Formats: sequence, C-alpha cells, structure tokens
Amino acid sequence: MIVLVPVSMFNVPYKVARGRPYSRLEQRVLEDIAAREGATLASLCETFQVHERLLVEAVVTLVGAGWVAVASGREATFVLTDEGQKARTSGKDPASVTVLSAAPSSLIFDRTTGQLARRGEVPTISPEDARLDLNPCTPERIRRNALDESQVQKLLPRASGEWVRGIGPARLTTFRRYIAVRVDLAEESVVGLPRAWYQALSGEVLEVARYKQEEDEENTVLEPAPGALSPTRDSAAVLPPANVPLTSASSPLPVGPTEPPHTATPAVHAGSTRVTPLIVSQRRQTAATSRPSVPPPPEAVSYPWLDDERPEANGDGSADAAMGADLLAVLDGWEAHERLLAEALSVAAQHVLIASPVASLERLSKLGDALRAAVTRGVRVDLLYGDTDEVTDPQAVVKLLHRFGYDAAARRGRDLLRPAPQRTHSGASLLLFDRGGGPLEAVVGGHVWCGPGTDDRPSSVHLRGSEFMAQVARAAGGLWVWSGAPESADRWRRVAEQCQDDAALETVRGGGDESQVPAELIVDDEHAGVMGAPPGDNVYFGGANRRDQGAAVGIRGVTVAMRRSDVEEARSTP
Repeated sequence: MIVLVPVSMFNVPYKVARGRPYSRLEQRVLEDIAAREGATLASLCETFQVHERLLVEAVVTLVGAGWVAVASGREATFVLTDEGQKARTSGKDPASVTVLSAAPSSLIFDRTTGQLARRGEVPTISPEDARLDLNPCTPERIRRNALDESQVQKLLPRASGEWVRGIGPARLTTFRRYIAVRVDLAEESVVGLPRAWYQALSGEVLEVARYKQEEDEENTVLEPAPGALSPTRDSAAVLPPANVPLTSASSPLPVGPTEPPHTATPAVHAGSTRVTPLIVSQRRQTAATSRPSVPPPPEAVSYPWLDDERPEANGDGSADAAMGADLLAVLDGWEAHERLLAEALSVAAQHVLIASPVASLERLSKLGDALRAAVTRGVRVDLLYGDTDEVTDPQAVVKLLHRFGYDAAARRGRDLLRPAPQRTHSGASLLLFDRGGGPLEAVVGGHVWCGPGTDDRPSSVHLRGSEFMAQVARAAGGLWVWSGAPESADRWRRVAEQCQDDAALETVRGGGDESQVPAELIVDDEHAGVMGAPPGDNVYFGGANRRDQGAAVGIRGVTVAMRRSDVEEARSTP
C-alpha cells in the first residue's frame, strides 16, 4: 500500500566561512600598529620595505577581522581595536576568516509532524502524480510558512574546513508536494521516509494505512455480487472524509533528564458515514429500476524508487548531529539552579539570556535586585517565557521589567533589559551568560527560572564549547522570532557567528579540547523524533510543549541529548 506524506519546499540562503592562520607579515603589521601611535600606510611601507599592495592586503585582512580600525584625517591612520588588543595579548597565533556566499539549500518540510530533511534525501511528487483519489494521506497539521535558523542549521551543507557563518530567512518555494511511502501492514514496515523521520512519522503512516485497509474491506463487503439484486455502493455518499486529524488542547512534554518520553504518536481518526437501513432501502429501489455498471478500478501508480533497499529502520539518522561540548556540571534541585542564576547575573560582562517555561510577577519581583545590578554594569539581559501563571499577563511582565531597567540605567536600561512582549509557547529552559567576558556558557534543562516553584527536583546540564554554543545561540534567536519581537534575534545571530568563528579558528590553529563529550541539541519539532523511542544510552535534559490547535501547532522547546556514561561521570565528580 502507498501512503502519502504532505510536504513543502523551502529555499535557505546562507554563507560559509573558512579560516587560515595569519601570515608572518600580517602578524608583524598587527604588532607594528600596536607599538606605534597613528601608523599609516606610508610608515608601514617604510618599516617593512615591501610592495604597498602586500601591506594593503594585510591591513584589509586585519580590518575585516575587527582587530584594526581606520581613523579618518588628512591621512588614514590605523589603530588597534579592543578586540585586536585582546587577540594580540592572548598568546595565540591569529587567523583570518574569509566569508563566502554558498549555493542556497533546498529543504523538505513535513506538514504532519514538522520534520526537516535535505531535498536530495528523498524524491517528492506533485499532487497530480500523488493520485490522492487512490492513496491515503497523513493529516496536514502544521501549516506555518516560516522556519528559523535553529531549525535548519544542522542541514546546511559545507565543505571540509568550512563552517556556517550566517543564515538568511527561509523562503517557501512550493507549498504542496508529497512523499510516497510504501507500507506493509503484515510486517508493519514503512519504506520511503528520510531516515531521520522514521521515529516521528512511521506510527502516523501505519495508522493511516490501517484505516485505509479497514475502509477497503468495508467497501468489499458492501459491493454487490454479479447479477444479484443488491445495492451498488454510492462512493460519493458513503466514503468517509479522508484523513481528519484528531485535535486536542495544548499538552506539555516532560521537562528534565529523562529517557525519551514514551508518548504514543497521536492516532489519526476519520469520521465515517454509516450505512443505515434507509440508505439500503433507497438503493434497492434504484437497483430494481436501473443497474448501473460498476466502473473498473483506476490503475495503480508505480513509484520505482521505493523498490530500492533503504536503511530507515536501522538507526535514528542523527549520528552526525552531535558535537563536542565541555560538560561543566550536572545541576540537580532548585537550590543549585538558583545559585548559578545569581552567579550568572553577577559575573556576566555582556550577555545574559533567561528563557523560562513559565513566568510570574511574584518570582520576577524577587529577581529585581539582581537584574538591576546586572543592567547597571551594562549587561544586556534578555528574558523570554513560554507561558505565564494564572494571575500574570505579558503586558504586566513587560511593564515590571521596563521599570527595573529604567531604575538601573534610565532610558538606556529599557534597551539593556529586554522582555519578550508575548508568550513563546515554548517549554525551553535556558540560561546563557558570558563569565567575565569569556566564552559563552549555557544551562539547558527543566528549571522554571522565572515562575512559581514546584515540588519537582529539576535537573539541567551546564555546558560550554564554542561550536555547540553557536547552535544554542541560534536557538535563543529562534525563541525571539516567535516572541513578537523578531528583531531582537539579530544580536543572538551575531553571538552565534562569533562562537562559530572561535570554534573554527581553534581548529585552524590546531587547538581543541580532547575532554569534550558529544552533545546534540534538539529544537522544536525535532522532539517528535525522540518521543516514544526505546530506552537507550542517551539521557535527555530539557523540555518542550506540544500545541495541537491554533497557529502555533507543533512542538516548541529545547533539549540536550547526552550519553548516560558522561552524565553519570559528571555527577560522580566532586
């Protein structure tokens, strides 16, 4: 049996970067600019006695890296920036970065569960070739036409030695296409899905196939025998409507370190028109006067690529999604989280982001002193929340935090302390901060940072690592995209680019930390790929909310998957 999965096509523009160590000349030019006040192109030529073109290239490279600035005047002079001074005294060999536009990537978006894949992973077919009159289709639940960077970042191709430097807005190119999937109900096998979609979609596909089989069997029973005075089936009147999805209210997914949540895939129910005695009587009267011939069934459509051997059931398709991260600690309990939140607000130099599944005015009021102290130091604090308690509305949250910001830094404080104007409907629990202006750190797990306390014992992981933090920063930007203030995502895009550059340049310089452990960031609808999965070697820290109604249908949240052995070792380390 063939079952169809509705999909859309998106085109994603992006840029890649590649790095190389600075040449000896570029290093010496940097040192000369740092040593003298007001270096010019003429003075550099006099010092190095090389062709002017080589010095122009060296200075352009340093300016592009943000380490040298050009001061205007009668003659352009070069001065070291704060970043350049920091880089020069770090003791590491500098490296240059070249940014290039990559060919836009085409992605397939599954409209049933929200999964994404590269276009080349599976063929798609048009509505005409799909033959919806013959083949059943999984329900089209997710109708949004936008994607954010955190959802697509893992799928963008790049060559060896390159990294994703910037991601443009995804553009919807085709709203309705289909993937053809072959189902064998006897063996409960599904062939034709992208490998990473198998866990999320196979249950949906099998349920639709079972309903179609039951419908066909019912049709066979009602079909009259040749020459018998029995009713002919009026397909227009009796066939049930195709693939009516079951809808329900919003329901939270588990928060905290768990096995993959054992949540059954929502069944697809369809309404049906029952054959009543009145309908049968009317058909008998029609059959007595006229016996229309039964038209032959339409010819089935063949999809030859489904005959190839495919490895869908042999893995989860995410083996290359993990990357190295420094596991600093595993936090257990309310007090451990609160101590780290107070520490983050007191030591951060530039960035703090707090994303809480729930926010309440009572809890935010208790954080007022710590928030004001951070803003007074010039720290930018972002606060996002998935929902609010019964007595709190978003307008009250914004009003309270604007007052905190104004108390701390007058008008500038309202920009430094920035609350989300709307609920994000996300179950994400995140804390991001830069300790003393150093590398970005993240806490991902199940703590309700800004909401009422619970009797639960939340657990989270405290992580660091530039490449992993680039993904987390894009996830933070993704939360802003759905918060009603999408322009606030730009800053976290820049933070992500800086984290990615830092990671890539460490590789260029031959650095890297062998103590890092693999970690995978799971964002939004990717959670459908781990729900209901059998217990394994992974532990999950995070949370997500499922919404089955309204414009925000789908799953929103952030989770980190890590090896159980790494987590147990971190817990046992004093």
